[in-house]
Amino acid sequence: MSQRFLLLGVLLLYSHAAESKTLLEAMAEMPTLSEAIAIINKDKLLPQLMKTFGFTAFIPTNEALEKYDGAKEKLFYYHLANIPYKAQDLPDDLNTQLTGNPRLYITRIPNGKPSISGWEDYDYYVNNAKITSANHIAQSEDGHEQVFHVVDQVIAPTIAKPVADGAVPPAYMNPDARKLLEKPNLYGLVDEFSITDFEKRVSELDLLDTFAMSGKNTFFIPINQALNDLIDKHVIHGHIVPKEVLFTRTVEGTTNQSMSLAFTDNLKVLINMEKVAGQTEDQTAYYVKSNTVAGDTSHTKGYVLARIVKGNIPVKNGVVHLIDRPLMIVASSIISYLQEVKGQLSRFYMLMKEYNPDMANLLVSKTDLTLFAPSNEAFKMVNKDRLNEIMHNKEKISKLLNLHILNRHLTIDEIIERTTHEEETRSYGRKLYFAVDDHHGIPTVSLEGGGVNATITTPDIITNNGVIHIINRILGIPSQTVYEKLSTDPMLSLTFNLSLQEGWNERLKSREEKFTLFVPSNGAWEQIHRTLPSAYKKLFMGEFPYHVRYILERHMIVGHDFSLEELAALTTNSTQRGGIYSERLQMTRGKIYFQARVKSKLGEYYIEWNGISARVIRPDVECVNGVVHVVDKVLMLNRDVTVSGGSTGPAAAGMTALLSTLITVAFARALHHH
Repeated sequence: MSQRFLLLGVLLLYSHAAESKTLLEAMAEMPTLSEAIAIINKDKLLPQLMKTFGFTAFIPTNEALEKYDGAKEKLFYYHLANIPYKAQDLPDDLNTQLTGNPRLYITRIPNGKPSISGWEDYDYYVNNAKITSANHIAQSEDGHEQVFHVVDQVIAPTIAKPVADGAVPPAYMNPDARKLLEKPNLYGLVDEFSITDFEKRVSELDLLDTFAMSGKNTFFIPINQALNDLIDKHVIHGHIVPKEVLFTRTVEGTTNQSMSLAFTDNLKVLINMEKVAGQTEDQTAYYVKSNTVAGDTSHTKGYVLARIVKGNIPVKNGVVHLIDRPLMIVASSIISYLQEVKGQLSRFYMLMKEYNPDMANLLVSKTDLTLFAPSNEAFKMVNKDRLNEIMHNKEKISKLLNLHILNRHLTIDEIIERTTHEEETRSYGRKLYFAVDDHHGIPTVSLEGGGVNATITTPDIITNNGVIHIINRILGIPSQTVYEKLSTDPMLSLTFNLSLQEGWNERLKSREEKFTLFVPSNGAWEQIHRTLPSAYKKLFMGEFPYHVRYILERHMIVGHDFSLEELAALTTNSTQRGGIYSERLQMTRGKIYFQARVKSKLGEYYIEWNGISARVIRPDVECVNGVVHVVDKVLMLNRDVTVSGGSTGPAAAGMTALLSTLITVAFARALHHH
């Protein structure tokens, strides 16, 4: 009996060996890897190695190889490690089969997905290539385990080119960052990618050994065109992130900041990278930011932004990225920064340069300015016809550009510490209104100007004459309906939530109608919560939409999109009745008297109803189908939401509300003329 089991075991073992496939045979079953197999088979040695030994292989798809324009000879030696690993077991780095055994670096990022076969709960990157299909098991002809993983990019090695006599110095086969810095021409870093000036400065400061530091590090090296005389030891240290390997794709979507080598007791510099998407993959750019959170007399506090012009160069001690300007060193002026930073702000710079050159002069000569600069992405979201109309009107383009500028130095910390506030712009009579959302623990600053809500995506880029904040919209060219404005403005979220009841706000989506809406701010509703808690609860519990509708309609004019100046002019020119100037305006239901009265506070606007005086705290928020004026009080009384008793049920309360709309709504402003 035991002999039978032994024979059966031998047969099963033989059967398994007969059925097992080598790495190349397993790859051949996947049509998307045919190009990789063809390249491997052209090599004299590699096919036999892959049949004989155990390996971990990272195989790029046909599509990835088609996009790769580098040399393919010996390429796949850099995709092989001689120990088989499943994805979930991969170490932080692997030595490859390429001459000099250069490293591959592994990055794991949790993705929130369930783990089905042990690896799907993480995204795995090999240098800058992502594993898209993992844990394909094979076996060599000698019985060694083999594993291959499919990746979406070619993993490009850093290979030295032969010198004049045809040989590569052995020390430069597997370079660290210092070797790359010393002999950039060996690695094709010439012309627009030349870094010889930076190497010279590093040598002068006796800091070359810093770029030979062992371990896994990230180095940012400015190209020659970017250099200036302000680079000192601390600035060079600010270009190095120790003990972290940061490839561009591995930091997408994160706001994590890493400590640079210039993070000391007195000087503290953080580094982070960000992706700026373009319309095509070729137009996508990556940027690195230095954030000097604690500066000194020679190093200004704030951000400096540089574009990565050639990234993801693997070296023995980490990864190198070439950048278009030094980190930590502030530009001489706002306009010089816009000129230097190619890509992210180029369209805003060209708009200013071509259509309002006086503005460019201002950003050189004047000090203590703040510029909210729309990114190139912001230009893709604007109404092109409206922008074109403004560009060709000297007065309008001046107003638009001035809406993005403050006559004072305003940092992100000042905005956050004050939570919400407003600032006068250089566009006469127009303000920016700020809001801070720290719901997720990371403060996000938004601003509204000329009917457009924008978010600050990169704050506190410091220059010698001011500060730049990059924003994701162009201010002053609204593209939202009144509905969209209410739904996206953090200051108006309570009114929007209330207006959802029974779809009341659906009408505000229409681009065929015009609306003038006095919208209570969140603070106005919070005041109702304090003073009329029972009424507030009834309104927001969602069971009394009839009452909600009448209260909201009391704040709305349909058929017109009136600015406050237009309302004031309309009222002043109307027929005098009993000492009060008035004009009947069509509301959602019936007509009301719209009145202006003299107030003692200069430059402020009010609406009045039933003894309630509400101040307009954000006037003339333009939308494509109307105008919103934000007010600091709700025009309502407790009786508007009385719902008990026979005569005061919903129908009776609704009639009371309707009659209330016929009561005078007063509009007042100070007599203040410039």
